[in-house]
Amino acid sequence: MNKLSYPRDHLQEALKLRAPAWLKHSESVQALGELLDLLFFASLSTEEGDAIRIQAVIPIGTELDDVLDSYEPQDQNEPPQKAWFTIPLTPQPLNIDSLTKLSVATEFGRTALILSVTEESTLNITGIARRNPATNGGDVLFLSASAPGALSLLFADKEIMRYERGRLANPAPDLFYSDGPVRKAIRKSLEGLLADVKNKLLMPGDIGDRVFERLVRGMSATGRGGLILVHPKDSLDTKTEPPKHQAAKPSILASKVHQFFEASKTWINTVFRDKGEDFTYEMSQAINNRNFTQSAVDAVTDDIARLTAMDGALLLGPNLHIFGAGYKETTSATLPLYEASDAAGTMISPNEYSLGLHGTRHRAAVSFVASTGGFAFIASEDGPLKCLIHDGSRILFWRIRFPEL
Repeated sequence: MNKLSYPRDHLQEALKLRAPAWLKHSESVQALGELLDLLFFASLSTEEGDAIRIQAVIPIGTELDDVLDSYEPQDQNEPPQKAWFTIPLTPQPLNIDSLTKLSVATEFGRTALILSVTEESTLNITGIARRNPATNGGDVLFLSASAPGALSLLFADKEIMRYERGRLANPAPDLFYSDGPVRKAIRKSLEGLLADVKNKLLMPGDIGDRVFERLVRGMSATGRGGLILVHPKDSLDTKTEPPKHQAAKPSILASKVHQFFEASKTWINTVFRDKGEDFTYEMSQAINNRNFTQSAVDAVTDDIARLTAMDGALLLGPNLHIFGAGYKETTSATLPLYEASDAAGTMISPNEYSLGLHGTRHRAAVSFVASTGGFAFIASEDGPLKCLIHDGSRILFWRIRFPEL
């Protein structure tokens, strides 16, 4: 069944595919279906003329403050981190009005409303929560309405259901962490930066994937649309007009990543050295420094992603070199465009994709990729994120969807 209907009508189909054990709890499934329908109608509301984007988290069997990361830690001696930071609010019964009024106090992509189960098995809004970015959020339900009528349901960072345009949507490929053309393009652009990563099992070899994922998430979170262009060269030719807002320190993000590498090396060396009397203190210092430098990478990445909210594109080069923001693509180069639906780039539509329904961002991205051989990420105000990759005599693109928090 994939007919046009409300979210609850598709819930059981989604659970059969991705969480069949849930179907044993019929009352909970029914309540979850009613909640999805409530979010659906709330997402159609507006507040002062703006569409409401909603995110909500529901802890299971415990307080959200007590939920821990459920990732397997790299260091078995390091206890799991708390997954959420919360701001409690006076409980309010959950309904469309309270959901839309309080959602404006959250920042889409960063914070969410806390929904707590009462003794009467109803839901109240009890606070605002921010996920610890170093964790997967732990075993909680996470619901998101990223656009009017578009919903996603996740558990423990795994997408259980995505609903768009009255139907179930296919699960999106994990482009940033699965091998394929997108990850290959990212890794190729970072060859110099990652040269020091010798042991992929011990060192943070996926830091580049994490940075690009965070850049794209941050661009989407502005709600204004945006464009990230990644040039294959570290300098622009004389015919290329530089970005309107040029970076005074083009290597600022790369330098933060290098600091993270150095902190990770110190942490690894501490783990494997002889355990003397100062071991506990030195280990604590190494872990704290590693966490601090990783947080610094995330913070700078988030700030750079905000530059996409300005007119024009954020232009990057190899090894996270930042040319600047407000870049205008002036070439009119073009290549045929085809959609890929799997991370490996093997499932490609046989029909050429038309740009006729899209505007200047899409045309600029196609021209840039065709003329430079680089790659691009697009955030539309009214459509899915996309990634464009040069592929010989054509351009491949993927629709990007990932957990919004």
